[in-house]
Amino acid sequence: MKKLSIYSVLMILCGLLSFAGETKAEPGFEKVRGTGHTTAINQNTFQGTAEVRINGETVTANVTTVLLGAPTVTEDGTLHAATSHTFVFADGSSFVTLDSAVLSPMDVPGVYRLNTRATILDGTGIYAGANGSLNIHGTINLSSGVVDWRFDGRVGGE
Repeated sequence: MKKLSIYSVLMILCGLLSFAGETKAEPGFEKVRGTGHTTAINQNTFQGTAEVRINGETVTANVTTVLLGAPTVTEDGTLHAATSHTFVFADGSSFVTLDSAVLSPMDVPGVYRLNTRATILDGTGIYAGANGSLNIHGTINLSSGVVDWRFDGRVGGE
């Protein structure tokens, strides 16, 4: 049996955490949820939009997702990857995440079930000092580069 590295164990744990249900907002945090659609613009970058429901209103954000290194492939074809999302809103405010993504193969070649745990690191504008987390679930077609996803979580500030 192969020895698991600390990185592998952390990736597995983050993947399991991504299957948790909707996060309840803690004091000082707002629940956030929405849907998104991104498309690959090159091998490591996806761009698109998201409809974000926060503070009782729905707003649109431009979203860029960046692959932060080569994914790790397991024996069953599951991919583990580190990524980052940047959400930029119409007023120029933004927040950035650092993510642990698990892509599980589906029946169609090149199509994967996507489960990501995204930790909000910081932001600008009304999201300056933002923190919190998002659970992202969806599908990614590595042949076409299309990703459809939904998310829920919490966003707070300083």
